[in-house]
Amino acid sequence: MKKPIAIAAGMTAWLLLPGMFLRADPTPSATQSTSGQVTPDEMQVEIKGQFKGRFLVKKIVAPVTMNLEKLQDFPEDPSQKILYDPLPISQGGDFNARSDVKGHAPFYPWIPSIPEPPFLTMVPPKNAHPASWMFEIFNPQGQTIFRQRGTNALPDELIWEGKDSENKFAIVDRLYSAQLTLVGMDAKAQVIQGDSIVLPAMVYGSDQSETVEFSLERLFLTGKADLSPEGVVMLCRIAERIRERGLTQLHVRIQGRDEALDTQRETALVNALQKALLLSPGMIEHDHSKAAPRGEVAVFWLKRGAS
Repeated sequence: MKKPIAIAAGMTAWLLLPGMFLRADPTPSATQSTSGQVTPDEMQVEIKGQFKGRFLVKKIVAPVTMNLEKLQDFPEDPSQKILYDPLPISQGGDFNARSDVKGHAPFYPWIPSIPEPPFLTMVPPKNAHPASWMFEIFNPQGQTIFRQRGTNALPDELIWEGKDSENKFAIVDRLYSAQLTLVGMDAKAQVIQGDSIVLPAMVYGSDQSETVEFSLERLFLTGKADLSPEGVVMLCRIAERIRERGLTQLHVRIQGRDEALDTQRETALVNALQKALLLSPGMIEHDHSKAAPRGEVAVFWLKRGAS
């Protein structure tokens, strides 16, 4: 049991909370009364303490959640509501894409990479010996746009280069998913779901000539000719790609449904590219046209000039 501390009359003390300092003056002083007696006036005492606490770290919640049951509700296609809004950049996916750095290309971790073929890959299960198999790619409406069939031995890896059954490339800003069906010797089918992907932009072509398509909904603010935050970042990535590959010829085309707005966006995009690439006015060819069946996109044609 702790004993109480007695404080003489005339003494001064301060009582503080736990973890703080309690101090009193240890230097005694005295006053003389009229009777000649000396009485203590005040005294200082310093007491130090230590506060102990705990830090509670909670589980980090993912910033984005997606209802897969709703995405499978065809043909209502509620996924369009999700696809209309910009999706956050996947830092993990971008890191995996840059894990294999070749040559002397500079590394900019803050700029996401532009998706390029193959867009979807799927590794078949080991020790699988089906009588036949079928690899399919579905669009948001659940329709099969690509199909690859085979019998007996499975390939080590199934890939989708971004083309449909008519050898046309996929459309940007759409959800595509992969599926593998294995049919055994007993005619029983086993369906294996693969990964899904949304392509905000895509690049295809060869080392001498490339085509980059970017969704206008992501490149610009809604109904405006101003670049969106995502558009600014991806425009830096396009400029970086042009410098890395030594592509000296560039043509830009805006394909939209509002001619007046498309003209303004065309001018804004060319000015931003000229500034990023340190080019003089008039060095970038550009035009605009009505939206093609591939949707409202900005198309960049990159080509290596003749040496």
